Amino acid sequence: MEAGILRAKRAFWPILQACVAAALAYQLSSRLFGHAQPFFAAIAAWMCLGWSFDRDIRRAGEIALGVTLGVALGDLVVRTIGSGWWQLTLVLAVSALLARLFDAGALFTTQAGAQAIVIAGLPTITGGPYARALDAVVGSAVALLFVICTPNDPRGSLRAAAGQGAAALAATARMLSAGVLRGDTHLMAAALEQGRSFDQHMDQAITTAGEKRRRSRLTINRKYLPEISRLERQNVMLERAMRSLRVLARRLQYDSPAAPAAGRAQMAALLSQYADTTGLLGDCLSDNRDLKPVRAAFLNLTTDLDAATDAAPNLDPAIQTGHYLMRAVLGDTMEAAEFTNAEVLTALPPRT
Repeated sequence: MEAGILRAKRAFWPILQACVAAALAYQLSSRLFGHAQPFFAAIAAWMCLGWSFDRDIRRAGEIALGVTLGVALGDLVVRTIGSGWWQLTLVLAVSALLARLFDAGALFTTQAGAQAIVIAGLPTITGGPYARALDAVVGSAVALLFVICTPNDPRGSLRAAAGQGAAALAATARMLSAGVLRGDTHLMAAALEQGRSFDQHMDQAITTAGEKRRRSRLTINRKYLPEISRLERQNVMLERAMRSLRVLARRLQYDSPAAPAAGRAQMAALLSQYADTTGLLGDCLSDNRDLKPVRAAFLNLTTDLDAATDAAPNLDPAIQTGHYLMRAVLGDTMEAAEFTNAEVLTALPPRT
C-alpha cells in the first residue's frame, strides 16, 4: 500500500494535466466542428500524455500519428465497405503495414492497429465523413502542445544520478583502501565487485541524460540544455573513472599483498584521500553546490600523488604501478568536477 500511495502521489499532477488536455480536446472538437461525441479527441490526448511527466516528444508524436492513421483508415473502410469481421481484419492489416512503412517506432504501429480495430468495431456516429479522424487530430495536437509547452525541469534527477555515481566511486575506493592497507585480497575483490555492481546505474544515468537532452531541444525546457549537457558529460566521466578504478583494483588485488607495509599504507592513504574528495564531489553534484572546494581538494590530491610517485620506487614496483594507474582514475574524476582536459594535463603531466 505504501508503494502504491507513492506511485499515485507521483502520478497525480501528470494525470491531472492529461485529464485537462483530454477535456480541452473534447470541447474543442465539439465547439469547432459541432461533433456531438468527439471522444476520440479525448482518447488521442490521453494516449499521447499518459500518467508521467517524463514525456518524449518523439514518442508522443508516434502515438499521435498512429492514432490518427488508425482512425482515418478505419473510417475509410467502414464508410466504403461496411463493418464486420473481415473488414476489421483488412483495416488492421493495412493500418499496421502502412505504419511500418512510414516509421520504425513500435508505438506508431501499435496505436494505428488498435485504433483501426476500435473504429471498425464501433457503429458509425454522426458528424460527417471522417469526423472521428478529425477528432483524433485535435486531441493529438492538444497533447503535443502540452508536451512542448509544459515546464518540466529534468535537472534534479540528473544531479541525483551524478551524485550517486560519485558516491559509488567513493565507497569503492574506501573499501579498496582498507583492503590494500591490510593486504586483504578478499576485501579488495569485494571492492572490485562493488564497483561492478554500479555499472547498470551509471549506464542508465548516461542514457537518461542523453534522452533528456534530446527531449529538451524542442520544448520549453530548452533553456536547461547547457546544464543538462554538462550533467551528461559528468556522468560519462564518472563512469570512465569507475572503469579505471576497477583496473586499479584488479592490479592491486594481485600485486599489493607482497609489497612492504609502508608502500601499502601510502597507497591506502591516497585511495582514502581520493574517496573523501570524491564523496564531497557527490554531495556538491547532488545539491548543486559550488565545486570550488572540490577542485581545490583534487589539486591537493594531485600534489600528494606526485610526491608519492616520486617516493614509490624506494618502496615497491607494484605500488609505483598503482600510482600510475591512479592517475587515470583521478584525471577522469577531475573532469567530472569540471576541470578541462588542459587543466587535468597541467595538474597531472605525463610521467615516464
